Amino acid sequence: MRPFCTQRLSLLCGLLFAILCGCVPPSASVSPAEAEGDAMVTGVAGRVVDAGGKPAAGAWVYAYRSDRTGLRGPADFAARVDADGSYLLDLTEGNYWLVARLRQGRADSGPPRRGDAWAPYQRNPVRLRAGSVERVDFILQKVVSPTLLRQGSLVSGDTGFSGTLVDSQGQPLVGAFALAYRDADLRRMPDFTSTPATDRGRFTLFVSRPGHYCIAARLKTRGQPQPGEPYGILGRGKAGCPRVEAGQILDVGPIVLSPFHQ
Repeated sequence: MRPFCTQRLSLLCGLLFAILCGCVPPSASVSPAEAEGDAMVTGVAGRVVDAGGKPAAGAWVYAYRSDRTGLRGPADFAARVDADGSYLLDLTEGNYWLVARLRQGRADSGPPRRGDAWAPYQRNPVRLRAGSVERVDFILQKVVSPTLLRQGSLVSGDTGFSGTLVDSQGQPLVGAFALAYRDADLRRMPDFTSTPATDRGRFTLFVSRPGHYCIAARLKTRGQPQPGEPYGILGRGKAGCPRVEAGQILDVGPIVLSPFHQ
């Protein structure tokens, strides 16, 4: 092996060791300042786990140079997740949209399907500088409906809402959805839908443009709420329809889901 390859392999191993032993804090940048010349690494590294916190061995982390395909077409770069949940994706300087996927016995391309699990990075796009490795972790969520990730579910952007979805006891509702409507008619299909809430109940709901949006939450994304189904709204009247400005992710706080009553 040439000296260049030996240097690069040693550096990659050192970065993975730092992640696994906790030497790299979450959301930190790792700068291999001691690397020489072209041996400097640029990319992203971290861990991928399922909703229960177990390593998502066999998953893939994909990097796209653009989000025009909704992060569902063939990726520009990819890295397979190791048995311990760690990965390192070697890239070049620039902006990237990241998503992690775990497919159930299928090829590593094509749109997510029922039974698959995925997680777009909520701070997309990631801006990489030459010679730095960004820490990016993922918590995979099950794809509960093939239609979930079609029109109405934006997986990235700079305008929208964030918050927490909880039950009446204050416990996070993993996999629930936040829904945005351009008016107060909550009986129709939502204009925008979040991806499933994380294990802490956190959600990010992207919208296409600034304005007032009425926010609701439920465990499904289509059809009318049924009696007894967990359902919640942000508030009554104007309190439930806040305005978000361009380039703003507005934190609306917790939304409590209770059994629905007609």
